[in-house]
Amino acid sequence: MGQNKNNVVAILAGGVGSRTGSGEPKQFLDMAGKTLLERTLDAFETHPAIDRIIVVSHPDHLARVEAIRQAGDYRKWHATVPGGAERYLSSVAAVEACADIADGNLLIHDAARPFVSHAIIDRLLSALEDFPAVIPVITLSDTLLEVDENFVKCAKNRENFRLAQTPQAFHLPLFRQAAMQAKKDTNICVTDDCGLFSLYFPELRIKTVEGEKNNQKLTYPSDIEEFEKKFKKIDKNACTVKK
Repeated sequence: MGQNKNNVVAILAGGVGSRTGSGEPKQFLDMAGKTLLERTLDAFETHPAIDRIIVVSHPDHLARVEAIRQAGDYRKWHATVPGGAERYLSSVAAVEACADIADGNLLIHDAARPFVSHAIIDRLLSALEDFPAVIPVITLSDTLLEVDENFVKCAKNRENFRLAQTPQAFHLPLFRQAAMQAKKDTNICVTDDCGLFSLYFPELRIKTVEGEKNNQKLTYPSDIEEFEKKFKKIDKNACTVKK
C-alpha cells in the first residue's frame, strides 16, 4: 500500500501555545516523558509505508526542534525547516523541502494531533492510489446551526457536513503546483491544505475517508491533562505487552 511512490509526511509544528494558556508552545508540552511533537512523530516513524518526515517549525524554535531530532532515534526525519506567518506558507515550506522528489505523496499533519493511527494513514495512502487528494473526516453528533448576531438563522442538515482532521494527503506534484502558485499570490484565505488545493484545482474532487474521534487536536488547557493520562495508559499497556 503506497509503496510505489515516496510517501512524505510534513508535520506542522509552528504553534505558539496561545490557546492552551500554558506559556509553552504546545508541541513542546510534556506528555508522560515525551514532548507532544515526539509523540506525533512516533506515529509516522513507526509506519512502514512512510519514507520521509519533514518538521516545519516556528522560526524561533528551530534550534529546540533540532535538539529533539539529534537526541532521538529518528531514521525518517529528513529535515527541519522554518514555517511561515500563515499555515499555507508553512505547507509551502514543506513542499520546498521535497524539491528532490519528482513524484510521490505528501501527507500534511498537525503536530498537535498525536493520536493519529496507522489505520488512518493506511486509509489515506490507499485512497491516494485512485484520487489526487484525500482527507479524513468524522460525522457530526450535534445539530449544526447557522447564526446571525447571536440569533439562530437556520439549522443545517448535519448529514451533509463532516469535521475535517489531519493528515490531509495529496499527490505531491499537484500540491507542489498549488503551493508554488500560492507563494506568488496575495490575500489568500484558506483554513487548511485541502482549501489551498481546491483553490487552484477546483475541478478535482477531494476524497474523504473515515477519521477517528481519538485523532484529537490539543487546543485548550483541559486537553493537556487528558492527553497526558492517555499516554500514561498507552505506555503502561505497551510495557505490559512487552513483559
